[in-house]
Amino acid sequence: MGSFFKKDLLVFWRDRKEILLSLLLPIVIIFVLNIAFTGVFESESESVTIDLAIVQEDDEALGFEQFEETLSDMDFSVEEREQVLEQAGEVTPIQLIHELFNDPELKEWINIQELTEAEASESVEAGTLDAIIKLPEGFTYGVLSQVMLGEQSEIPLTIQAEEQSNEVSVLQEIVYNFINTINLQFAIGATTGSDITEAKLPQGGTEIVEGVETYTITQYFTIAMTTLFALFISQTIALKTVTEKRERVFNRILLTNSNPLNYLMGKMLATFCITWLQMMITITVSQLILDVFPERNFDFWIGLIMVITVFALTVAGLSAIFTTITLNMHDSNAVSGLTTLIIMTLGVLGGGFFPIQGLPVFMQKIGEWTPNGLTQVTLIEWIQYTEMKGLVMPIIILIVFFIVCIIIGMAIFPRRGRV
Repeated sequence: MGSFFKKDLLVFWRDRKEILLSLLLPIVIIFVLNIAFTGVFESESESVTIDLAIVQEDDEALGFEQFEETLSDMDFSVEEREQVLEQAGEVTPIQLIHELFNDPELKEWINIQELTEAEASESVEAGTLDAIIKLPEGFTYGVLSQVMLGEQSEIPLTIQAEEQSNEVSVLQEIVYNFINTINLQFAIGATTGSDITEAKLPQGGTEIVEGVETYTITQYFTIAMTTLFALFISQTIALKTVTEKRERVFNRILLTNSNPLNYLMGKMLATFCITWLQMMITITVSQLILDVFPERNFDFWIGLIMVITVFALTVAGLSAIFTTITLNMHDSNAVSGLTTLIIMTLGVLGGGFFPIQGLPVFMQKIGEWTPNGLTQVTLIEWIQYTEMKGLVMPIIILIVFFIVCIIIGMAIFPRRGRV
């Protein structure tokens, strides 16, 4: 088997163009994608600055009086009426709106002005304001009637903007969450019968889970491109068999009374070594240029190398199947088309071209069982958690995949006289 292994390495080494493509292309694509998409994601992740005007047309005192009159006409006892009025006096809808947008965290990226409707509309048209929040007449009464009495009337809070934008979308989301939070808190209070002394405003921000790291778009591109191009190594090595068939190399091997399976094992071993080197070089160069995995400890790199090594084994297993397919088929174009189709399918399902989260759920489940998809998911989880126990099952599955590929390759390997 050693001589066959050496032969395949030398055959691959002679094709300098193939070597350069295998080593440089994934690195170049990772670099280009990182430049192209990092700017997009960074621009989206920059703090959104919203210039907002609040137009208040409602008289809070008058609204409370209207609510009190409505309450007096309803079938409540004196004690119940006093309790509802006490809670209503602590709600102060307009004050809650002002407290929401004057929250220290929101004030960092939301600039608030209190204007008349005419002034605000003029500023929006001029482009100096992003949106207007209008508190029309009846706002206080409407809010109190809904949250305290459960009346099915919409809260008359309106957002006006010249056109839809990221800023307006963020503002709509803030207001939507605010309204839902207020409704939920009063619903809980009504169910439990507890007194509501203060309506808590919705809290925003980023939740940091202890021990969990986020993964970046650069890390995704690096992992996706590395695993995708590793799959093509299995095809490249297998298609060298076409030339060997044409030059009757395999027939001469049979005449030497060598075990034909040694030929297959040599292909697999060569594929494993070349794939492992390609992936390690791609990861190393990407790390040196882009600092893909910053401030990682020694254990992280050991786990990364372990997963890469096992994945290289699965690529070698694929090479065994591709080699036997090449030996059994007489049309080299058909072989090339079939192996390319298999690799592209694995690439799509396994997240080689875009994150598998963009696929339907059932395709995501399938993609997570492809060798490259499983490797990608495993490495992303390794980046986030760095727990060794999380590598055990994926590594076992990849080894089983490798063994199954060997069995299939040996089962369909041509016998003497069939090549």
